[in-house]
Amino acid sequence: MKKSITSKIIAAISTAALVLGLSAGAAFAQTELISNGSFESGAQTTMNNLPGWPWVGPAGNNSDYGVAQSSTPPDVAEAGNFYAYFHGHPTDGSQDCLGQDVNLTVGSNYTFTCYLATDGTTLGSGALMYILIGTSFGIDYSSDVLLVSFLPNSSNAIPYQKFTTNFTATTSSEILAFHGVDGASSILLDNVSITLAVPTPPPLNLSLSPSNTLVFTWPAATNGFRVQANATLARTNWVTLTNTRVTVGSNLQIVLPAPASNQFYRLMLP
Repeated sequence: MKKSITSKIIAAISTAALVLGLSAGAAFAQTELISNGSFESGAQTTMNNLPGWPWVGPAGNNSDYGVAQSSTPPDVAEAGNFYAYFHGHPTDGSQDCLGQDVNLTVGSNYTFTCYLATDGTTLGSGALMYILIGTSFGIDYSSDVLLVSFLPNSSNAIPYQKFTTNFTATTSSEILAFHGVDGASSILLDNVSITLAVPTPPPLNLSLSPSNTLVFTWPAATNGFRVQANATLARTNWVTLTNTRVTVGSNLQIVLPAPASNQFYRLMLP
């Protein structure tokens, strides 16, 4: 009898350990909120009528911008075939402006990413790229958030650099706006992205109770996370468990019966 009970406990631990080990690599699906952020769709010649980008606004006679395809460095895409370029002129205040409406959830945190480069000298040219999000297509710091301030000043072309920042939505519909000036060369833009910022899940720990139940614990400071279960590691069919959570010290805890077969568990924001 003692040997049989010991075997059951070992089996339960082995099953749970296998589940936790494999579930650690589960990926998070993220929804892309920017349309045509790589500029690969549509008639890639000018900004006008470019799919996904209804906001355009050259501000002076020297404004010069568009979408291009080239395989000759430094005029190349960061990835794919096409990229946007901005060549407004500082002598008359020209700004090449491009924007897109973005639907957000008020109070949620988002991650903005893009790639910027130049195709020639910017030394002393007053080159700049301001990227903002807010309720105006212009630059209004009373309502807009400055995401990126790119101020290149180099005698050589600058290869693509990745810019990433997080922001919190204050309205449900905001305009992502790019304002570029570069009198000596062009500022290149590619692979624009906004996704919901998903925090890294905290560690999910397991122990076996004397009654042969599985006890899952995780830090109480990450209260929004819930334990989910699935029979496989597929992206779909994860079920959020509704078992009562209790606070034990600095941890949250749920207790589950030992599964009859392997189950995969993870912590997620439901």
